[in-house]
Amino acid sequence: MSTPEDPVLAKPAELCCLRGSIHSGEPKGNIVQIGGVDTYVATPDKATSNGHVLLFFPDAFGLHINNFLTMDAFAACGYLTLGVDYFAGDPIWKHSQTPLNDPNFDFQAWKNKHMSSTDRIAAKWAQDVVAEYGKNGEVKFVCAGHCWGARFVCTQLSKDGFCKAGAIAHPSFMNESHVFDIDAPILFSVPNIDSLFMPEQRRRAVEIMTEGKKKFNMQIFSDVGHGFASRAFLSDPYEKWAKEESFKSFIQWFDFWLSV
Repeated sequence: MSTPEDPVLAKPAELCCLRGSIHSGEPKGNIVQIGGVDTYVATPDKATSNGHVLLFFPDAFGLHINNFLTMDAFAACGYLTLGVDYFAGDPIWKHSQTPLNDPNFDFQAWKNKHMSSTDRIAAKWAQDVVAEYGKNGEVKFVCAGHCWGARFVCTQLSKDGFCKAGAIAHPSFMNESHVFDIDAPILFSVPNIDSLFMPEQRRRAVEIMTEGKKKFNMQIFSDVGHGFASRAFLSDPYEKWAKEESFKSFIQWFDFWLSV
């Protein structure tokens, strides 16, 4: 929650977070329990594995086909990828397949139910992941988050976090304190017009990171909406390109910072 001393940069999730398309494909990963939390595990082939772990903090659709396919794509690039169900078995898609236009789905009530619990679950889950996968001391961790998951990436990049680099797309629920606390390299991938992360707040985020001498990059795409990295309409060539460019930038960002 924001306070006068901690202004909002990216607003809480709204109906724009429900727009977009549902993608098709066959997930390759499995769901396991880590610290009592359902976790999607996408495992790279031995030939392509880089030995590192990517923590994925999903959008409001949680453990859902679009996010499964994104995590599989991270794994195909060499990262053992773990995605958290911080909605505790209660993601949006279990309430409705068409939540944006469903009069029986109360998005505000669902959002209020999960706002504080997801913070608690995400923090403990990240610690449990590091405890389980970082035992030999050689594994490095990176993190990615879309929308609802953005602030958890910021947390993992703080001095108390575990990740060496992070990347976020179209953030929500992000205050100035989240950006002030970043201590590791971060990439932002955002639309030029996003009602949740407006240009003024975007400039303020850049100002905070610049004044704090933080390592960062921000890529801005025109003509896409909030959620483009998660639920782009793949039938639209430009939206598909923007989604794929955003994903490639995440991988290049992680690969670079783990190599230096």
